[in-house]
Amino acid sequence: MLVGLFATPIRAHWDAQDDTSKKEKKKAGDKTKKGDSNSVKDTRPVLWQEPTDIESRDLFYGPAGREGAPDPAGKFKFVRRSTSGTSEKIIVDDDKGRSWTVKFGAEARPETAASRIVWAAGYHVDQDYFVKGTHIEGRGGFDVSDVRFERRDDGFKEIGLWEWNASSFNGTRELQGLKVLMALLNNWDLKDVNNKIVQPNKSSGGDRSERVYYVADLGATLGSTGSFFQKLPFFGNAPAGSKGVPDSYAKQVFIDSVSGGRVHFHYEGKNPKVLEGITVENARWIGGLLGRLSDKQLTDAFRAAGFSDNETATYVHAVRSRIDQLRALK
Repeated sequence: MLVGLFATPIRAHWDAQDDTSKKEKKKAGDKTKKGDSNSVKDTRPVLWQEPTDIESRDLFYGPAGREGAPDPAGKFKFVRRSTSGTSEKIIVDDDKGRSWTVKFGAEARPETAASRIVWAAGYHVDQDYFVKGTHIEGRGGFDVSDVRFERRDDGFKEIGLWEWNASSFNGTRELQGLKVLMALLNNWDLKDVNNKIVQPNKSSGGDRSERVYYVADLGATLGSTGSFFQKLPFFGNAPAGSKGVPDSYAKQVFIDSVSGGRVHFHYEGKNPKVLEGITVENARWIGGLLGRLSDKQLTDAFRAAGFSDNETATYVHAVRSRIDQLRALK
């Protein structure tokens, strides 16, 4: 059972694995120092690609499609614990030779749904899948439930991080569109550390001159923004909202006002300056793009994330309302 995974006898093994993880993180840090540079010769930064097929995109299976999904009936082997981020995660390999990061906790559902919507609008996302339940071999074997599987060997190599307000995309329609998406999804964790730059690897067949900029952590979404603990000085890294709570998401105001040609969003999450200065024109642009999604596509995104029929209906109605508000901006 899952409880056994965190038992004391296994902790010594995990601690040994954590030493390896720390070395890997140090290497990643070295890459980060080198990666976030726009002066690298013969490279092309990419933030957005026009989704010409947006009306037909499969929001149930996402960018990697049905064939890319993990098979809950297949075999998975525990490799090690992941120490990145705040959510509990482990690394597993499947019987098809693929590597996955398995995330536990409240972010599994909202991250899966949010990634589908962001991808539908033309932005890069990780290959995320919600898995209701499966068995992991190794370390005595244990069952997991309501988890998010994220493909690790997805054809891209991480080369750095980027900052919301210090990138070559500043002021562009595409960057402001991504910021509006974060507001639409109530992503209350807009820290720069969640933004990655990746490059297609040699085996992917992709254009290796590309440097793809994207938001790599969408777990703190689809709830409300703002919390009591966030305002207390001794809770420096307290959650700034809820995750995957349909009623809270639906009840929160989306847009406070419009003035001077700028949209003012009702946002009480981290790094609120990210959402300042967004023009009506750019907010309306992304709203028009999202407006091409059907209710069935939106429904598929939330069904894929394991939300119930009632929860899905609440989300689809709320998301559609927010899209309509963007499209109606003047």
